[in-house]
Amino acid sequence: MTSWRRWKGLRALLTDAVDQGTSAVERVHKATAARPFDVLAKIPVVAPVSGGVRLVHDVTVAGVYETIRQVNRVVGVTLSATLDAIEGATEEGAGGAGAGGGEASHAAPAAESHGDDAARG
Repeated sequence: MTSWRRWKGLRALLTDAVDQGTSAVERVHKATAARPFDVLAKIPVVAPVSGGVRLVHDVTVAGVYETIRQVNRVVGVTLSATLDAIEGATEEGAGGAGAGGGEASHAAPAAESHGDDAARG
């Protein structure tokens, strides 16, 4: 049971890191881009055009970073569902194994996969 909590904790840690990291990079990106746009806004000849370009830039940047966060959320939900399904399947398989069957059922898939890998060469 503890190993499943660790896997779920790792999933939460990774998705949180991607979410927070994406937001941090977005803030830096916007702040960096704002500097030249602020300068251009003070030049009357180019201010109207640079304002439009800035708007397109800001909307595009916001969309890209939000897409990254949404994909991250979908990946997190998918991983959670996958871990839950695997955990449920191993618990069902362990139910008929008797006392101590839970630990044996966690080891069995790894042993089987090693055999499959060896057979493939």
